[in-house]
Amino acid sequence: MNIDTDAREQAQAQWNATACGELEGDKNTLDYFQRVERDRYQQQEWAHSYFNYHEFSGKRVLEIGIGQGTDLLQFAKSGAICFGVDITENHLLLTSRNFELHGKQVELHKSDATQLPFPDHYFDCVYSFGVLHHIPEIDKIMKEVRRVLKPGGRLVMALYYKWSAFHIFWKLLANGLRNGWLFTKGYAGLLATIESGADGVHIKPYVKLYTKAEVRRLLREFVIEDVSIHQLKASHFWPELLERASARFVPRLESHLGWYVACKARAKP
Repeated sequence: MNIDTDAREQAQAQWNATACGELEGDKNTLDYFQRVERDRYQQQEWAHSYFNYHEFSGKRVLEIGIGQGTDLLQFAKSGAICFGVDITENHLLLTSRNFELHGKQVELHKSDATQLPFPDHYFDCVYSFGVLHHIPEIDKIMKEVRRVLKPGGRLVMALYYKWSAFHIFWKLLANGLRNGWLFTKGYAGLLATIESGADGVHIKPYVKLYTKAEVRRLLREFVIEDVSIHQLKASHFWPELLERASARFVPRLESHLGWYVACKARAKP
């Protein structure tokens, strides 16, 4: 199977250097991971109500792209049997430490999501937040997800949304045109700078933004339950005058201009 090795190498360079959601502090302490968790859900305050981590007690849950294990730990706290895959040593190490410090169990694998190391129909839920938009072969991953899910098993994921205010106002207008990054880095380099620590030239992780229609196409082998847009902040608008003017309308605009397109679906029988 042909895979984009450069995309993998860039991803490993990015997240081995700076873990997803990384903060300052001693990463060997429970306090560090608790601060990471608080910070994450201050930013993604909608995640608990949308993904309903508490619904999977006693169920096998696989997370693709584990970060520091923050989301997977929410499943574990609710009694789920947790598994995770990632290609980044840093993420695997930090997630293992996070679970150990919380007294929870997890089975982790260094594995590419296009070839999941699990038998057919093994999981009740496959979860991925902010990861699959970094993998060019996402169609192959959807086939693997379908393979490892039990009939009726759930797929829940979130991807970057193409028509978000953040993409339009900050990436395209502010960074792309005002700062000239579209011309010095190209569009792919511009999108790479979304990730903390990436300069879009030397460290250039693959990033693709998705429309709702594209997400529905990815889910064509599933029974779709929901595709919706989430997470809009006034700070996603630029310039400052527009940011101030938009603040009162953020709740109304979130379903149109939010940063993530999230979905829930079930594997067909």
